[in-house]
Amino acid sequence: MIKDTFLKKTGFKYCPRCKSADIEDGPNAMRCRTCGYRFYFNCAAAVGCILTRGVEVMFIKRKNAPGQGMLDLPGGFVDYGERLEDGVIRELIEEINTEVFSVRYFASFPNTYLYKDVLYHTLDCFFTASLAEDSVPKAGDDAEEILWVRQEDIDFDQMAFDSAKQAIKLFIAGL
Repeated sequence: MIKDTFLKKTGFKYCPRCKSADIEDGPNAMRCRTCGYRFYFNCAAAVGCILTRGVEVMFIKRKNAPGQGMLDLPGGFVDYGERLEDGVIRELIEEINTEVFSVRYFASFPNTYLYKDVLYHTLDCFFTASLAEDSVPKAGDDAEEILWVRQEDIDFDQMAFDSAKQAIKLFIAGL
């Protein structure tokens, strides 16, 4: 009987190499008993950015699942071969259609991301950055709209991901 670990977390039923259903489970990998292939399901790197304007924090309203219609920080997944810093800059251009400067690492938190019935484990790395004074962010890519929310008015129950909640709480506590 298959344990509730890797296979339950990922929903995998077949070996990605030989398509056999004779797979065994482990805490961070599956192994095919037919061909011996071992598949590790490592966490994916994701980035988010905390942008402020006075006492307001920029959020996007998510256009797509997971968390459609909920608040999130602008960001996304890091591409293969891309540095975290380059990934956050690229994602900000895609999501808010503006460039940023003074990008600085802030904190990281583990998270999960359910996409098409597969639960991905992510390491969400958060940055702070500044917008040019004359920049006018516009929703793009996965953002339905851009919202500026006063820190004391942030509704954490409306945030899509726990990692972003933790990052914002830590950011506000450090001010």
